Amino acid sequence: MGNCHARCEPGESGENCKASSDCYLSVLKITNDGRKLALDQRLINDMLPDEENSKATTCVDKAFEIWEHTKEQKSAQLIFCDLSTPKGDGTFNVYEDIRDKLMAKGVPEQEIAFIHNANTETRKAELFAKVRSGQVRFLLGSTAKMGAGTNVQDRLIALHHLDVPWRPSDVGRILRTFKIKKNVEVTDNGKIII
Repeated sequence: MGNCHARCEPGESGENCKASSDCYLSVLKITNDGRKLALDQRLINDMLPDEENSKATTCVDKAFEIWEHTKEQKSAQLIFCDLSTPKGDGTFNVYEDIRDKLMAKGVPEQEIAFIHNANTETRKAELFAKVRSGQVRFLLGSTAKMGAGTNVQDRLIALHHLDVPWRPSDVGRILRTFKIKKNVEVTDNGKIII
């Protein structure tokens, strides 16, 4: 695309935005690439190195700290990530990166699960039961797959949102029930937000 500079009039959609040199840039593509880059630069180019201060690494450090402090209670944590979901094709994704980093710190693999692997209602029910019993301490998933109907709040102690969803109602699912009578943390890139 060369040396394009996007210009949009207020209210114009991406396909109507003109760029210099007669290039057309999609504002949505630019926004999506920016979100990917903010999450992990390897989502733009998997040849780039793992950044030590990436959102994933920061999340792993915070989540591991919480995991260590809540071993006796077998508390659980949800990690939401809408970009870079696992595809099973060997390409880089944030889910496997987080799992591998948690395991490198000492978390047993069986305590980490991806909601994407529970592809039937029966498997979801089994997975949710494992989270509620403390067998699974980390459940990773997208907002769409881990939204309504994910009833695992019994042992939840923390939520981590790696890429903030578009709708505010999708943030903070840990506090949706009146049954919770404990202090919880919801983090965005390692910063406590409630």
